[in-house]
Amino acid sequence: MKRTLSFVLVLCFVSGVAFAQKVMVIKAAHSMPTTYHYHDGMVKFAEEVAKRSNGTMKIEIYPAAQLGEERVTMEQCKIGAIPIVLTGISDSYAPRTGVFGLPFLFRDSDHANKVLNGPIGQEVYKDLEANNLRLLSVWENGFRQISNSKRPINKVDDLVGLKIRTPESPVWIDTIKAFGAIPTPMPFAETATAIIQGLVDGQENAILHMLANKTYEIQKYIAIVNYMYGPAPLLACKTWFDKLTAEQQKILLESASIANTYMRSVAAKNEASALEIFKKAGNIITTPSPDSFRAKVEPLYSTTFAEKYGMDLIDRIRNVK
Repeated sequence: MKRTLSFVLVLCFVSGVAFAQKVMVIKAAHSMPTTYHYHDGMVKFAEEVAKRSNGTMKIEIYPAAQLGEERVTMEQCKIGAIPIVLTGISDSYAPRTGVFGLPFLFRDSDHANKVLNGPIGQEVYKDLEANNLRLLSVWENGFRQISNSKRPINKVDDLVGLKIRTPESPVWIDTIKAFGAIPTPMPFAETATAIIQGLVDGQENAILHMLANKTYEIQKYIAIVNYMYGPAPLLACKTWFDKLTAEQQKILLESASIANTYMRSVAAKNEASALEIFKKAGNIITTPSPDSFRAKVEPLYSTTFAEKYGMDLIDRIRNVK
């Protein structure tokens, strides 16, 4: 009896230790370097998940496109090979999410956050579920600005005739064309070479993207226009997420929300620092009134954009306070 009892106690102890040591390791990928605010957000996300799960869930972060560029990791997320991805793209998988990239749609970052992480964002990003992707939270890639090598931009007419690299997206192309510039769509990886070779005069991107990719070193003039906002949805594989317990799902969602607030504060601080770096590097930074830019694209809302996304959805977004 004593030997049997001892054996049972040892077995229970060993089983208990094994259970306590069992940790769910969750791969999470993003495409930006560790100096970018995406990574700060992911680190905070991992910390919160570990804390709230008492160490039973561990986020394993793969930055800097270690597991592939965004389109590759999105495809891997769809099949569950990478359970969580942070991305700057989504409209290829759910066309309606492209509405959030319309020019001058958002008044400021706070307005964007309220829309994207509120009922409208939940409604629109739910379209991703048709591709087995589930929204956890919408983070920030910042407002987009315009840089060039030719001249300072003090008003929208200063853009007339400049060749501006854009992503290969109709919204970007239509917007830059409305400003009077010549849109030149190409992959971002080719942009620096195109600038150096004179194939394009400029590009447009978020301040922190210009810093991370060092385009400010080859473009003297930077105009702060805040003309387009960049959402960064944090996504999970839906079938993988649905298999988690309700408590595990809650941990991921709450942690993603906390990390969103944190990374936005980091982004704001880093953006202010980036502008100082640009000035010290000799960049000429202008802050033209957005009114003339806005006037150029407003006609697109009643035609192209209304047809694609519906004025009802656009008006609902604009009216969020």
